[in-house]
Amino acid sequence: MVRRLGSMISATNGRVSTVGHSPAQLYAEAARYYNGDGVRKDWRRAFSFTRQAAQEGYPVAMDALGSYYTYGIGVRRNLQLGSRWYRRAAQRGDINGQYNLALAYAEGSGLRRNYRQALRWLREPVHRRMPEALHILGRFYRFGCGVKKQPRKGYQLLARAAHRGIPDAMFSVAYCLSKGEGVRADPREAFRWYLKAAKKGHSDAAHNVAYFYETGRGVRKSPRQAERWYQRADALNKKNRAI
Repeated sequence: MVRRLGSMISATNGRVSTVGHSPAQLYAEAARYYNGDGVRKDWRRAFSFTRQAAQEGYPVAMDALGSYYTYGIGVRRNLQLGSRWYRRAAQRGDINGQYNLALAYAEGSGLRRNYRQALRWLREPVHRRMPEALHILGRFYRFGCGVKKQPRKGYQLLARAAHRGIPDAMFSVAYCLSKGEGVRADPREAFRWYLKAAKKGHSDAAHNVAYFYETGRGVRKSPRQAERWYQRADALNKKNRAI
């Protein structure tokens, strides 16, 4: 599943003194150090400024601080503190915080897995049509996590997320089309979605593109293209392991 990191890397302009300034200004300085915007990139300083802004009640910074702790960016990794700060952001209406708290509940990241709570915190992000939230909800309906299993509804939600550019959703849509899960089987359309996901760096999708070329399923058989995409899948796997 995809965690939403956008709020943590917002672009900013101009340097500010952190003495006597607002949480928004503290967060702006944090973003400068996170991005290396006019200064040397320094995630420890970015974390420090973000923590100050969060402690002063700035919801966007609270969500960002949750991501710093969750991924160990500029600070030692701590999933419990990550989920705690996501909750604080979510309770103050931050949509990214609500999404990330829902994902923490879905994955059992820093707190006990609880699909009902995940569904509760997904409500607003889904209402606002956040693609990542549509993807998670689609998975819930596809597999029956916290809701009655409804493959067709799951597919429809996944398709909405896929059309909004989420690679994991593209892969799931392709799989459903390949197997006839929640939708009529269509190998050609499955290949098209695997290819879309592969071009966005999805390693499993790249492997399946290769397999489709190798077997001639949904596309004209091409050993040369199959070899090319198998190599691409291997390269993507190595890249993902290195991250």
